[in-house]
Amino acid sequence: MFHPKQTVLVDANVIIEAHRSNCWKALADYYSLHTVETVVVETQTGAHNRAAADTIDHTMLRASLSKIYDVTETERADFRVSFPGVLLDDGELDLMIYAGSLSGHVWMLNSPDKASVKHAMSRQWEDRLVSLEDMAKHLKLRCNPFQDNYTAAWLSQYKLSLILGTKK
Repeated sequence: MFHPKQTVLVDANVIIEAHRSNCWKALADYYSLHTVETVVVETQTGAHNRAAADTIDHTMLRASLSKIYDVTETERADFRVSFPGVLLDDGELDLMIYAGSLSGHVWMLNSPDKASVKHAMSRQWEDRLVSLEDMAKHLKLRCNPFQDNYTAAWLSQYKLSLILGTKK
């Protein structure tokens, strides 16, 4: 499933949790982590509400990411026309726009956001969804325990509930 420099798209929640659980550096060294400019900004927003140990150094973050895509207003408008009922936070919206611009099946998407998972499923990207826990397990990392929605079990259960129509 994973290979060195596997492209994985990450949102702000994943970046913050990977830093909190102390596994970001190892993940960034192995995977080709991509995100969007809006997500980088979101990782810095609210930093004053986090413990000092959970503060993410902006310069280090940028250096550790393989690609930071800057979504245009035209791309956002096109997305809203194509997917009028999809409600996503700004970072997740831009990450989905970036994901849609990629060709082939060479990328994975890591987001614990229910709206992002639901949108990915609607675009038949269910096989591209990956949990932070699975990425860390692949590398045999000993991270601090992950919050529930970063686990393989949570992702699997949520995907199944969408398939069965028991969750919206």
